[in-house]
Amino acid sequence: MVQDDFGIIELAMKNIKPCVLATIIHVEGTAYLKEGTSMLFFEDGSKMGLISPGCLEEDLSHRAQEVLKNGMSHTVMYDLKITDEETWELEMGCGGTLYILLEPVNKRLKGHLQQVHEQLSMGREVLHLKKLNGDFQVESSGYFANAGKYFGDNDRGLLAYQKKGTQSGTDLSDFVYSHVFTPRKRLFVFGAGEDARPLVELAAQIGFSVMVCDWRESLCNERHFPKAEQCLLGFPHDIFQRIHFRQEDYVIVMTHNLFRDQEIVAFLLDQKLTYLGILGSTERIQRLLGQRQIPSWVSAPIGLAIGARGATEIAVSILAELISIKRGHHS
Repeated sequence: MVQDDFGIIELAMKNIKPCVLATIIHVEGTAYLKEGTSMLFFEDGSKMGLISPGCLEEDLSHRAQEVLKNGMSHTVMYDLKITDEETWELEMGCGGTLYILLEPVNKRLKGHLQQVHEQLSMGREVLHLKKLNGDFQVESSGYFANAGKYFGDNDRGLLAYQKKGTQSGTDLSDFVYSHVFTPRKRLFVFGAGEDARPLVELAAQIGFSVMVCDWRESLCNERHFPKAEQCLLGFPHDIFQRIHFRQEDYVIVMTHNLFRDQEIVAFLLDQKLTYLGILGSTERIQRLLGQRQIPSWVSAPIGLAIGARGATEIAVSILAELISIKRGHHS
């Protein structure tokens, strides 16, 4: 299931058949997912992504077919809190109202998404502003990337909204949708053993760009890790010469080779990272670290203490910890 911005953009770009991009552009009250969440509806009835707990997708699928027929963007409002015969509702009790924009993925939009993809691939954020009229038809759309790069429609008014940094609140007569596309976080997994396989697969599913690093060619390959962005083959000192670590990177050490782990950890402790997780018992980790103090950004032993057993459960405990850090909820 593809859910993050990067994955949805890639699918929209690569798809050669007509499809529709659905995006939550405004939420009043509470909702399962927030503004900026997107998914794709394809001409053959298939879909990719998730925009609700699964309750809206069937209705959106029908509406997407209409958008494909007339080629016009359309915004749908779903009130999930009232029970009125005149209003579409599911008696969900979510307490929120969703405005979902449906757009045909035409040549123009694909061109914009291509440029967004290029910026994200370079690790750059992109601010997207979309101006809609009172009928929620798209009037103009613009993208602001780092270093002052702009692409999109020629609408100087969007620049003023960019400087304000606001999204029209409850006044929907002149609505400007605002969303920041963020690059995928990079996760480096040192160790290509069997226990790394569920970790890499799940990490890729939740939106990490995963690089597997190992010196064993029989293990570190695309066949074992089809969801990995890259499989970097080589001993640690060779791989370190090929990687420029960033402060926002995540790294996991799980080679199960004490000498290699010592080499990896010694190097990484001198880097500035968001997260370094070390797999192993407390006793083993003490041997790896020696007399060095454990920085706050190092998790050792790795993962949340949920009593995990086996490779898949351990992967879940590790990813739960990564998500909590990514969302700013880790204490």
